[in-house]
Amino acid sequence: MHLKGQIHIHTTSSDGRLTHQQVADTYSGLGFDFIAYTDHDHLLKSNYRDSIKTVKTRMIVFSGIELTISTRWGYVHVSRIEGDKEILHTFNHPGENNFSINHTLEAIEDVSRGLKIDAVEITHHGFLTREYDTEEIPYPKVATDDSHSVLGCGRAWIELDSTKKKDSIIKAIKNGDFACCYVKTPAKKMVIA
Repeated sequence: MHLKGQIHIHTTSSDGRLTHQQVADTYSGLGFDFIAYTDHDHLLKSNYRDSIKTVKTRMIVFSGIELTISTRWGYVHVSRIEGDKEILHTFNHPGENNFSINHTLEAIEDVSRGLKIDAVEITHHGFLTREYDTEEIPYPKVATDDSHSVLGCGRAWIELDSTKKKDSIIKAIKNGDFACCYVKTPAKKMVIA
């Protein structure tokens, strides 16, 4: 099944402007098949996980969190997205930190001492940061919109062929079997296993 998904979303549970249900309604209206909530760990409200459980939607909904991790180059953000058994860790928006490729690799090396990075984001609030889309960064590259409001929803996303199950989707991302897509531009690549 061909699926369209967003794996970096903020809500009113941290610094976003939409509730979990408003986010789900917005992405569902844009034709998405799955979403992942990834609110900031240091701003997280106590009812976060309970609020996600109340969302009514036909989409697959992943619980997640955006971790703040210290590296030799300062704090970085890593999304932890939870499947049924699988876990996905994505190194987020190196462009937001103005990292060079070497700084990015060294920050990933520091993060990897505590957890395994599975993919690297090559967008900044939904806009492609081409300098990080390089083979020098040896991870699958994902496009996300890092949405905080309705205006940020649907700028960049991934598409893949998978069964409509959480772990199958995460495995496809880990294997790089997806396409990065952007508003008004064709799919950057399509690699289907």
